[in-house]
Amino acid sequence: MLNSIIPSGNQKQIVGIALTPGIGLEMVILDKATHQIVNYGRERVEYNFSTREINDAAQFKSALVGLKNAMRIPTGAPAYLVLPNVYFDFIEVPTNIVDVEIKTAILSRAEDFYLFKKEEPASGWCEVANTFASSQKRLAYASIQKRVVDELKDILVEAGFKVAGIEGAYAATLRGLYLTGALDDVILEDATWTGMIINTNSYTLFQFEGKNLIDYNEIPLATRSFSTEEAYAAIVSGSSQLLSNYSPTKLFLISQTDEICAKILKKQMQYDREIIAIDTNKFSESPVVQVLNAVDFDLANSVSLTAIGAACIKTDFGMVMNILADEMNANLGIYFTANVLGSPLEVTKEVVMQAGIVIVIICLIVFGGITALASSIAAANDKRAKDFQSQITEIETQISALSKDEEIVEEEEVEEVDINALIDEIATANVSAINFYDSISSDIPKNVWLTKYYNKAGTKLAVQGIAENIGDIYEYYKNLRIVSPQSDIKLTELKVITEDANDKYLASLAIDKDVDRLYSFEISNTQIEFNAPKNNQDGGGEDTKQDDESSVIPRAPMEDPSDQMQPTEDEE
Repeated sequence: MLNSIIPSGNQKQIVGIALTPGIGLEMVILDKATHQIVNYGRERVEYNFSTREINDAAQFKSALVGLKNAMRIPTGAPAYLVLPNVYFDFIEVPTNIVDVEIKTAILSRAEDFYLFKKEEPASGWCEVANTFASSQKRLAYASIQKRVVDELKDILVEAGFKVAGIEGAYAATLRGLYLTGALDDVILEDATWTGMIINTNSYTLFQFEGKNLIDYNEIPLATRSFSTEEAYAAIVSGSSQLLSNYSPTKLFLISQTDEICAKILKKQMQYDREIIAIDTNKFSESPVVQVLNAVDFDLANSVSLTAIGAACIKTDFGMVMNILADEMNANLGIYFTANVLGSPLEVTKEVVMQAGIVIVIICLIVFGGITALASSIAAANDKRAKDFQSQITEIETQISALSKDEEIVEEEEVEEVDINALIDEIATANVSAINFYDSISSDIPKNVWLTKYYNKAGTKLAVQGIAENIGDIYEYYKNLRIVSPQSDIKLTELKVITEDANDKYLASLAIDKDVDRLYSFEISNTQIEFNAPKNNQDGGGEDTKQDDESSVIPRAPMEDPSDQMQPTEDEE
C-alpha cells in the first residue's frame, strides 16, 4: 500500500501513444519536469479516413507490442492513446448541469455527424471560455465511435498496458505545442494567437486568448489529390479570411503531413503578423523537444506534437478531453501529478483510495493513543484526588485535636496580664538601643564621611569615618553624645591618612588631595576588632599596615540586621 504512495526510483510513467496519419504509431515517455523525451519509438500503422478507424487491428497490436518491447516498457504501465480527430465541436449547457446530462446533450448534438447516425459516439470534453452568455458554460468536446474505443481498449490491455485514457488528436496536439515552450510569451501576455494544424485530409484553425479557446474551424482538404503548388494555394486562400477575422498576434503553422512543409507555407502566407513554422514530418530537421533516447533517432526528428501531448496530460494549459474519464476533472483517473521525494507520482483513484485507507489507519492509531493517554491521565487524577482526600482527613483530625486542647486551656484559670505595664517595660528596655540607632542619622558635618558603623545589642557602638579637619570630627562626636547622653562613647582613634590608589572610595572624594589632609577616626564604647585590609599598590612594594591588620569592623549595620535588633541579655 505504502509503495503506491511513496514512489521508488522506477515509478511508472504514462506512456503516450499517438496514431497520426502520415507518421504512424508513435510511443513516447516524457520527463514532465524538463519536457524532454526520455524514450521514443515509431511503427507504421495504416488508418482509414473514410471509416475513421484503423485498417488492421492485428497490425496495430503487433506495433504496440513491438514498441513496448523495444523501449523496454514494463507490463502494466499506464498508457494514454490519442486517435485522429473524428468529430470536434462546442456546446453550451447550464452551469448547474451534471455529467450524465452533459453526455446526453453531446450525444444529441453528435448524432448530426454522418458516422454517428448509425454508431453510438463516446465523448470527452472540457470547459472553455464563454464570451456569449454568462448564465451558461461553454464546453469543447471530441467524439469517437464507441465501438472503436472499446476495441482499442481491449487491444491495449492484451498488449500489456493499463488503459489510462483515449482522446481525439486536437487537444493533445495543442498540449504538445504548449509543452515545447512556444506559447510561453503569448500566454504570459494573455495575447490572441492562432494555431493552424495541417493533416492529410484537412487543416484546422484554433483561435485562443492566452489559454482560453475562443473559436475553431476545420476545412477539409485532401492534399494528396492536389499538386504541391495547388495544395499550398488552397490553404493560403482558404485561411486568409479566417485569419483576418481572428487578427492574432502570432500564427503557429503546424504541419503533420509529408505533403505540406510549414516553412514553405509560411513564405506564401499573405499575413503581416509573426508566423512560427513547425514541421513534424519529413521536412523536420530536428525534434521539437530534446530526445534523450529513441529506437531510431532519424525518426525522432519528426516526433509529432500529438505524441508529446499524449505523454503529458496534466498541464497548466488544460485542454484534456479524455473519453474514458468518469468526470471532467478526473483526467485518466489521474487527478494531478505530485513530486514526492524528488520523484513524480501520478495521483490516481487507486492512490487516493489507498491513501484514504492509510489515513483511516493512522487516525485509528492516533485515536487509540489519545484514548490510552486520557485513561492514564484520568487514573493519575484519581490517585491525586485520593491523596488530597487523605491529606484533608488528616488535617481535619489535627484540627479536631487542637480544638479539644483549646477547650481544656479555656477551662484552666488564666493569670491576668497588665498590657500597659508590659509595653512600658519593653519601651524602657529599648531606649538605649533606639537612641543608638538614631545616632546614625545625627547631623553629620559636611566634610565628614562615615565608612563603617557597628551596633551590637543596642549598647555597643562603633563608628569609623574620615574627615578633612579635626574640628568636624569633634563636632560629630558631640552630636552623638547629645543624641545618647547616657552612653559612654569616646573618640578612640584619630590619625592622618594618605591617598590609597586602590581605595576607590577615597579616590572618588571631591577634595584636593595635593593640599588637603584627610583624617580617619573611630568613635566607640567597646573593644572592637578592626580588620584593615592591606594597602598594596599595583606593581609590588611593601605593605602599609594599620594599627591592627588582623581585625576588621563590620562594614555596616545592614550586614547583620538580625543581631542589631536583638535586645541585650539583661533586657531579656
